[in-house]
Amino acid sequence: MKYSLIVLELDDVVKRRESSKPNLYVAITVMSLAKRFGQLNSGKGPLWLSGNLQLLRRDLSRENFTLDHDCAKSYKAQAISAFCREGYTVNRNTDIWTVYVIGLDPSATRNPGEGYVYVGETKRTPEERLEQHLSRAKNAKTRLYSSVVANHGIGLRMDLAPSKKYFDSQSAKKAEAELAERLRSQGYTVKGGH
Repeated sequence: MKYSLIVLELDDVVKRRESSKPNLYVAITVMSLAKRFGQLNSGKGPLWLSGNLQLLRRDLSRENFTLDHDCAKSYKAQAISAFCREGYTVNRNTDIWTVYVIGLDPSATRNPGEGYVYVGETKRTPEERLEQHLSRAKNAKTRLYSSVVANHGIGLRMDLAPSKKYFDSQSAKKAEAELAERLRSQGYTVKGGH
């Protein structure tokens, strides 16, 4: 029995990550794509799919590509990751990252240059992330704040932050590092940005 990757387009079961890209359901199956679509459409699958299926995306699916279950699982994970990077909402994953800039008190450093700032990236809103820093938030395993922001944070610098959305952590981290370097080259004293 050969495995297939099935990709289905859904109603907006959750808010779209990118307005022009639909919600998708991605899974592996040993059935024909049409048969599995029929089963899912009749309610034989995850409850959240019931009544939300629109169409089988043959252009994104891959039929009968391997006999190996581990290979099929790996391919599914890679496909989900690729669809997410493109902005699709896959299997209800609505994660979006942003890069943010927080202004720091310039009197807290010897040379603030053009400004003293902290650069970070987050899946939360910049406002929520600022509050985590200022309130010295922690979870069971680690602290969720930067000491420099907790001690010297003034507020968000939306004028310095990009408005772009990022659909995976790697892209956000890369954009964070690039923004930090660009601000340094413009004369800012930058914390964070790693």
